[in-house]
Amino acid sequence: MSSTHDTDGTHGADGTPDAGSRGGTGSAGAGAPVDRGTGVTAWLPRPETTADIPAVRRINLAAFETAEEADLVDALRRDPAAWLPGLSYVVDAPDGTPAAHTLLTRCHIDQVPAVALAPCAVLPAYQRRGAGGAAIRALLEAARAAGERTAIVLGHPPYYPRFGFAPATTRFGILPPQPWPDEAFMALSLDGSTPPRGTVRYAGAFGID
Repeated sequence: MSSTHDTDGTHGADGTPDAGSRGGTGSAGAGAPVDRGTGVTAWLPRPETTADIPAVRRINLAAFETAEEADLVDALRRDPAAWLPGLSYVVDAPDGTPAAHTLLTRCHIDQVPAVALAPCAVLPAYQRRGAGGAAIRALLEAARAAGERTAIVLGHPPYYPRFGFAPATTRFGILPPQPWPDEAFMALSLDGSTPPRGTVRYAGAFGID
């Protein structure tokens, strides 16, 4: 599995902070966005449309050193067992430029459906200005409205708790499919219920055994 990056920060393949290395064979991490809430504030998050697909690919290609995450998004989009209509979000800048993208896809905790947050990407020109945070907040609200109950993320430990994520294993008894650091592998109850216990299974496109 590779590290991921939304161009506002990075984490390594084990989910810990990494100054910028990327590469590997698939990614379950949502990166380490470090949105400071400064600069542009009139972000416009919305569900992806068919017309956005080329822009989404451009965002991911610009945000990462390789095409791995862009290819991952395309592979997830082609997988009807993974792709969740309405849970791929684009954030437009005030001038209408698609500036950021993130998505939730189907995963399972043992046999119970859940959603995985990854990847997250922000165009370099819009880094550290709140676009990544706007995308994540809107996407999580859309997941709640769609009746999803539990979200999983492998990401930067100081960042994701602001959205309500907490260590998945120590807090909820949710196990990663690989030996990832507890503080980087996190879960969020979207409906206030206690998440199921078990091991997370990601969609095949992530390449995680």
